[in-house]
Order: sequence, then structure tokens, then C-alpha cells
Amino acid sequence: MRMALVGLLLVGCGTSSGLEVHTYPGGPGQPISVGIASVDNSMTIEDPDGSRQHTVQVEVSNVSDVVLTVTQISIRTEGSSAFQVYPTVQKLNEMIDPGKDHLFEVNVRGRFVRQFRPEESKTVDLLIIVSLSNGDSYSYTFEGPVRTTP
Repeated sequence: MRMALVGLLLVGCGTSSGLEVHTYPGGPGQPISVGIASVDNSMTIEDPDGSRQHTVQVEVSNVSDVVLTVTQISIRTEGSSAFQVYPTVQKLNEMIDPGKDHLFEVNVRGRFVRQFRPEESKTVDLLIIVSLSNGDSYSYTFEGPVRTTP
């Protein structure tokens, strides 16, 4: 059975990973907002462990009144879904002017660690943490469907 991650929708805010110096739940009142613009799983070559590459376009919006610099984006799976992604960290140095957005492409590898149980939702929860040059990080949780591909 071949499965693929198809898309993600914002469903709420995450919690601190404990890895960043100051990690705050993302949401209203924070200097950035984060969304997933798209997920591309056209790289269909499967690794021996059954994983495939997915390119996640993470959109970071600077909603503050100062220039912000994104230094890192990390993505990992939240929970114990049948579909999991390997924890990924991408180092960056991208300034975003006030009121502007920037799309970041982050490659993750995902695979099935087991089959979905009959009562289980065919989704995956991803935790995305965006770190800024001031030492603050903001965490966001996204839920996306996982589907069977031909």
C-alpha cells in the first residue's frame, strides 16, 4: 500500500519543544504568523526504509513593526500517528520586513510506521517551530490528511 501526505491545514497552536531558548505558542499577539502554503510529494522515489521526500512550503508573515530574521525552521511529528516524519531542522538567515511574508521550502522525509487503525483518523499532526535571531521561537501545530496513492 502506498500512502502520501497530501496537504495540511492550521488547526491550532503547539507547545514548546524544550529545545529552543524561548519557545512560545504561536497565535494572535505574536510578532509572526506561520502557515503551510503547500506540500509537494511529487518525489515518488522510495528509500529502503519506505520513506519519501515531501517539500513543505512554510509561509512566515512578519506582523510586527520591526524587521525580523528567521534563523531556523524545524518540523517534526506530534503524536503517534501511523504516518511520521523524521525530525528536520533547516538553518536560515532570512530577514522579513514588517508586513511582509516569506515562503520557505523545507524538505522532510515521511513514512508509515504502521497501518492506520480502523477507528483512527487518516491524518498527521506536524509541529513547526520558527526561530528568530532574537532567541525567541514560535510553535505551531498543523493537521493534514494522509492518503493512499496509486
